[in-house]
Amino acid sequence: MKKINKILKVKKADFVSQYLIYFYLSLIIVLLGFFLYYSNASIYNRFLGSFDPLLTIIVSVIIGIVLLYYLKENGYFVIYKSSNVKRYLGLSTIAFLFGLEVIVADICFAKYPADINVPLPKSLLFYPTIGFIVEIFFHLLPLSIGVFILSLFLKSSKSKLVWISIIFVSIIEPIYQMYFAGQDSLIIIIYTGVHVFLFSLTQLYIFKRFDFISMYLFRLVFYAIWHILWGTLRLNLLY
Repeated sequence: MKKINKILKVKKADFVSQYLIYFYLSLIIVLLGFFLYYSNASIYNRFLGSFDPLLTIIVSVIIGIVLLYYLKENGYFVIYKSSNVKRYLGLSTIAFLFGLEVIVADICFAKYPADINVPLPKSLLFYPTIGFIVEIFFHLLPLSIGVFILSLFLKSSKSKLVWISIIFVSIIEPIYQMYFAGQDSLIIIIYTGVHVFLFSLTQLYIFKRFDFISMYLFRLVFYAIWHILWGTLRLNLLY
């Protein structure tokens, strides 16, 4: 009986810590979005169109917790898994290499437009919030739909259902990015598709191997290198 109570206490503590981490992250995202919304909401227009940015962020937070609850409670993924600095340094290094690769492409052949990145200091508010929205609608939502539908028709292991879903979900963001690169040359469109597919696939592997927080932080490191750091330097170096 004592062992059972101990196990239940551990599970309860894990349950609380998982959702508390998401709550804290969501609170930060909403606050960043709030400040940017009331300073210059038009920055979101190119990415969100006519959708209200602050409302989109709040809806993303709500949808995110519902989807993460489904994925976690069905044993597919977790929100947060305690780890050491070594793991985060390793993932940050991989994200840095993705950023470096795009920088090289930008210099050598892609020649992306001067206004492709949001400038400082608003980029410090914009990219964490837009990155969160991307994770919810490009990863969590289709992934949840995928594993749910596949579980209805395939009598396979959870791991197999997840991997099938991951492959298909990895294609969604590249298609979106290639659509917006439609006015560029064919080589840039192909490069963009391949790069974003590999990035998305890596992220979803990180989600499966580790947790949602690691997947989100991976994108943030990439954004910091490509959009914020290089986004500032390239204006003086390339234009």
